[in-house]
Amino acid sequence: MRDEDILSFVKDRNDEKDRTTGEFKNESSVTGDGLAELFEEFEPEITSLLNRQNGISDDAFGIITTGIDPLEITEDGARITGYITTSHRQKVRLGTYVMVPYGDEDLFARIWKLQYLQEFAVDDATEIHSRRMLESNTTDEVDYKFLAYLDPICILYEPKDKEGTLSRRMSDRIPRPNTPILPVTEKKKIQTGLNIPEEGIFLGHLSVGGELVRTHAVPPTVPYYLRNDYSMGDPLIFRHMLVCGSTGTGKTFLTKNILRQFMSENNRYNLRGSEEKRNPCLVIMDPQDEYSQIFEDNPDITDDDDFRFSAEKVNFGACKNTRTFVAKVEGEGYTGRSRAEQIEFTIPFEMVRNNSWLIAPVGMTELQYVGVDVLLDDYFKKGGQHTYSGFMDFISDDATRDYYVESGKIHEASYDGIVRRVKNRALVKVFDQPARPISEILGQIFKPGQVSVFPTEYITNSRIRDIITLTLMSLIVDNKLNTSGEAAVKETPIILGLDEAHRYLAKAGGEHSRRLISKFADAARQGRKEGLGLFLITQDPQDIDDTIFKQINTRIILNLSNDAAISTIKVKKEFEKRIPYLKKGQMIVQSPDNSDMVEIMGLSRCVVKHV
Repeated sequence: MRDEDILSFVKDRNDEKDRTTGEFKNESSVTGDGLAELFEEFEPEITSLLNRQNGISDDAFGIITTGIDPLEITEDGARITGYITTSHRQKVRLGTYVMVPYGDEDLFARIWKLQYLQEFAVDDATEIHSRRMLESNTTDEVDYKFLAYLDPICILYEPKDKEGTLSRRMSDRIPRPNTPILPVTEKKKIQTGLNIPEEGIFLGHLSVGGELVRTHAVPPTVPYYLRNDYSMGDPLIFRHMLVCGSTGTGKTFLTKNILRQFMSENNRYNLRGSEEKRNPCLVIMDPQDEYSQIFEDNPDITDDDDFRFSAEKVNFGACKNTRTFVAKVEGEGYTGRSRAEQIEFTIPFEMVRNNSWLIAPVGMTELQYVGVDVLLDDYFKKGGQHTYSGFMDFISDDATRDYYVESGKIHEASYDGIVRRVKNRALVKVFDQPARPISEILGQIFKPGQVSVFPTEYITNSRIRDIITLTLMSLIVDNKLNTSGEAAVKETPIILGLDEAHRYLAKAGGEHSRRLISKFADAARQGRKEGLGLFLITQDPQDIDDTIFKQINTRIILNLSNDAAISTIKVKKEFEKRIPYLKKGQMIVQSPDNSDMVEIMGLSRCVVKHV
């Protein structure tokens, strides 16, 4: 529309006003502030008319402009500036996803920078101006240019040989000046633009700055799924997951919601060397006695929740095939929350034969650790029953001490140090208790489609809690990596949920830690082919050993206030700055083999019982 047409449009409306009110006699009487008011009054109608003539939606945020900076795109980056109209400025945020049409293709981008520039050459950094503004508060956004700087993510297009499908490629075209900047309202375009799978394990909904991204679909939210099929390799759970966040940020709530998704009847994984597929066994180390509630429905779930969950393929409701395995400990009894079937077990001392760290505490010297291995090896060569008490009698005997010291097998100081460290009242309470040995109930623990929970909150001694957790970890890893491992473990896909992971996978501080870390690093590397997925939960990701941390492909980051923890995660700078401000339920997902790095919001309700 030409300027003459706009003036004519205003003149006609002015004449009409004159006939009804007699306020203006002709166009020339409308000058200065009066003319500005008329333009402001008719601006929406003029803008809407212009948009309709150009085929542009009224929802456009603004246009691509070269009035401030030149448009530029290179192999190293791009400089694309947009002008945002006054009516849409409140809708635009850092991180907002937008589209710029080329005609046959679309540029998919995010806003990485916002800026105000003065429209007129006025010095507003004066005392007089500031006092006027404080008193009258008449600031008008029309007096300023509101600019948004775009970071191109990709170009969306329809391949010629696959009509009706949407693909993406790197940004290799520059948008034309004055092209509209549009909100992204199609779920398919957002998922393709961010490379998010259309199905898989549900983690949450796409969001920007804590606000859900909404589309024209029903439901309007954009679900974020984790790839869980074999179309592009193995399911990502077997490349391991990490949930990290400070205390009180909702790690357990979120973890329950995610782990529940793996327990669908239709979720099956391949077995190595076989065409058979099996449901996974979910094994959870539960230090706070919360995960056994997976056995129960959440009574707060409404019909509306039911509809939304079903529409977005979110698994919810109780896992009735849940069992609680309780370690028999002298003087301790489990009286926790679990309403699932409870099975008692004990740890036989025989397991220490190949896992000496179960009785060797952290802090032993390398010579002491070697000495423990020598003593255990000789003890287990003896006939008869092998128990912890029997081993204590063996190493406490003066004749035994004299033999090892005088023969030079173990130094005198090292021998005495071993006896002091290994002789512990807590160990008497956990080994060889009146219950079935854990090594004899592997078939009950590792069953496809079962949730096996190991609570440890009822145990007051931290050394005993660690022994129970390390025992189970060793059982899984040894049998998975060993070609002659127990069939119940070897032939079952296993997801190991390890809360407080930093306690057991900490950076090596001695021979004890190095051996354990080495074993779990091997398990992490081979988990993909052996059907073992690690699901680690921690508030201190910086303490997890690097060899294991590097094997974790999917990292879910909640609020963290520790600078060391944030720097360990190594996310993009624009996301790193958000981490200390993430609210409960808000998280950042870093999963290079699944999607671009994004922010998502978890469900507001737990899909199972959570107290």
